[in-house]
Amino acid sequence: MELFFRKHLRYKQHWNKKNISMSDAIWQPLEKDTYLDGCVYAKNSLFKVFETTNFGWIVFASGTKTSDGNIPNKRIIRY
Repeated sequence: MELFFRKHLRYKQHWNKKNISMSDAIWQPLEKDTYLDGCVYAKNSLFKVFETTNFGWIVFASGTKTSDGNIPNKRIIRY
């Protein structure tokens, strides 16, 4: 999960911006089915990666599905 977070945190953002807030974060599609925090999210699911002072967050858009086509048990993951 650490590699995923670091790879996607500054998506289309300037590298030296201090914090990427929820409003600054840009929606990104998953490139492939991805296992995160006990769930496999389907390819092309939209998500944002942002940070607060203490934590990093991965938030999936409503309508996100698992690789099986089900609704995931979590849409918000704290890192």
